[in-house]
Order: sequence, then structure tokens, then C-alpha cells
Amino acid sequence: MLLLALPLAALAAASRPDTYQSRMSAGKTNLKADGIDNTLVTVTVRDLNALPIENLKVTLVSDRGSKDEIRVENGTTDLLGKAYFRVFSLKNGTATLSAVADGVEIDKKITLNFSGGMDWDIKVGDLIKIPDDGDIKTLSDTAVYYYASNGKRYVFPNEKVYYTWYKDFSAVKIIPIGQMALIPIGGNVTYKAGSKLVKFQTDIKTYLPTKGGVLRWVKTEEAAKGLFGKDWNKQVDDITEAFYVNYKFGNPIESALDAPLDIIRTADGTIDIDKGLAH
Repeated sequence: MLLLALPLAALAAASRPDTYQSRMSAGKTNLKADGIDNTLVTVTVRDLNALPIENLKVTLVSDRGSKDEIRVENGTTDLLGKAYFRVFSLKNGTATLSAVADGVEIDKKITLNFSGGMDWDIKVGDLIKIPDDGDIKTLSDTAVYYYASNGKRYVFPNEKVYYTWYKDFSAVKIIPIGQMALIPIGGNVTYKAGSKLVKFQTDIKTYLPTKGGVLRWVKTEEAAKGLFGKDWNKQVDDITEAFYVNYKFGNPIESALDAPLDIIRTADGTIDIDKGLAH
């Protein structure tokens, strides 16, 4: 039995990814940081004998984190031991990519150089806008955006929505219009969950905003009082029909017990969470 143990152990070792035999390659390493130009990164997983290993899960990460977008083309190795990823960015600089296959980090790494894109220091969660152009007739310079973890900007449709998320505008960063143009628009910010009651101008129903822009009809005045007190009607904002498409509709609220505000508000801590981009 001892004689069999060694070949079996050797066979098991050979079936594992080998950090030195495995490889990474990229279609190109110099890219424009415009969120469009990209490169295909191939991770080839081999065992100790340089034979490809099929059906292994591979992950690819950048040392710059969320500054780079890594799109999985095929995250499980094929017959040739290959997994494929496509890499984009909006941020200038150098990114070092590393891969892990079945818990084993591949020794080889790839360096990508991004240029012609954003060099402004913007982080996930930042509030951004372009400079005031001094013309009171233009509105584009008044828009404030939330920079999300998916590399997109989400606009606050008005101050009412903004103030359900933030107390003031002191944290808003001014960035050049050319830099703003590089950030794709993700959509509109909706009311923070549990912050207010809302209604559409041509709809008699009153709704409670919840996570993800889901509106729940508050069916009775008693339910509204249970949520926001006797002056509940002073907590109602009108939403124009133009923003109807930003919302979805959930289960009606029969009583305040159906919608515990403390839990609803706590579960919607950031716009990233509200949009389902973070947990």
C-alpha cells in the first residue's frame, strides 16, 4: 500500500494548477482610457507537467481595484486550459493584473498602460459637477452626479431627491467638463428609502420609496400616520411624470408594521447599495 501512495500523491499534484507552468497574455498592453478601447486577457492554466487543466474557475484582478473594469468572457477554463477576460478603464495610469486559478495565484502577471483618459482624482461615492459657466440660462452646469462603483455617474434629478441623501453641497467636487464627458451616465438617482412619502402629480396614491427605487403604496391615512406621524402630509413630495420610468412598484402597505422605517433606511446606506452595485 505504501508503494501506491507515492504515485497517487504525484497524480494529485499534477492535476493541480502550477503557478510557474501557467501563463497570462494580453492582446495589447497600451490602451486608451476611454472606457471603450480594451484588451482580451487570456489566462492559461497548466499543471506541473505543463498539461492544460479544464473546468477550473479563474479570477482576474487589477491592483488599481475599481479604476479598471474587468469583464468576464469565460471565467472557467476550456479544453485548452484557457479562461478569457476583457479589460477596460477610464483612468490613466498603469494597471498590474494578476490571476488566481482554483486558489493558486499564477506567478506571471500583466501590466497594462492606460492613457488619454481621466487623470482627475475621483473615488467611488464622490459627488461631482462641472464648473459654473456663468450663464443663468444654462442648466447643465447645475447638475450634480454620484460617481458609482461601476464607473458611471448618476444624476440627482432635483434638490428634493438630493437632500434625502445629503445634508448640503459641501462635498461636491468640481471637475473639468472634458473629464466629466469621459464618465458614462448610469441613470437618475431615486429617493432614499424611507426618507419621504411621494406621489405623482396625476396620481392620487401616496407611496413610500424603498430600496432600488421601489415605491410601495401607503393604502390608508392611518398607515401614513404610523410611518410619519400626524403631520405625514407635510412629508409628501410630488414627482413629475417624466421620472415615472425611474421607479418600480412593490407590495402595498396596509399598516406601519408592514414597513419598519429604521430597517428600510439602514438597508439603503449608499447610492451604490440602492442601485444594487454593492452590498
